[in-house]
Amino acid sequence: MTDEQGRSDDGFDVPDDLSSLADAKPMGETGKHIDNDTVALFTPIQNGRVLAAVCSLNGVKGQTIETSAGAFAVLDDTSPGAVDAAGQVVSAFVKTQPILAMERRKGQITITRWLGGQKGDTVPPGLALDQAPGVIHTLMAGTQTIEELSKTHPGKTFEARMGRFEAFKELRRASKAAKKQYQAQQENKRNSNPDPSGE
Repeated sequence: MTDEQGRSDDGFDVPDDLSSLADAKPMGETGKHIDNDTVALFTPIQNGRVLAAVCSLNGVKGQTIETSAGAFAVLDDTSPGAVDAAGQVVSAFVKTQPILAMERRKGQITITRWLGGQKGDTVPPGLALDQAPGVIHTLMAGTQTIEELSKTHPGKTFEARMGRFEAFKELRRASKAAKKQYQAQQENKRNSNPDPSGE
């Protein structure tokens, strides 16, 4: 994902001249699943199970996959407006970091930035996907489906079709695990600091 200045998470600077992207053919037009519409969310959430729980808790059904840059959700509902509804609730959960709502329809990819439940600007596909992990290119190009990727990425894909109570419990478990990890890191930091004042 890139920031508003066009820099990706790893500091890659995007060229100022993006005219070639504007004239590029729609991405995914040669994928074997190109006739099937794809609606998805690219998020900064690192845990695919957590994203699946967030989606399930808000009535967004589908499957998620963990990547090196964040969790990606492919939605069951591909009807018009589905990506906006999903983008609103998931970005409201993430709050302070943007997510990307993606659609591929008839080979044409549209990507919109959402932040804190508010719809933002449209992002050129070439710019948004330039630094994205390979599995996201594969999914958005229509080369493979999330079901096919789940067979080759065991332990990285999760069902976002759980009940609300189960989803809530999953989020509570994740929250407790995150707090425990943070406390362990802080304790380790204190134990490794020779200055007892902590400075």
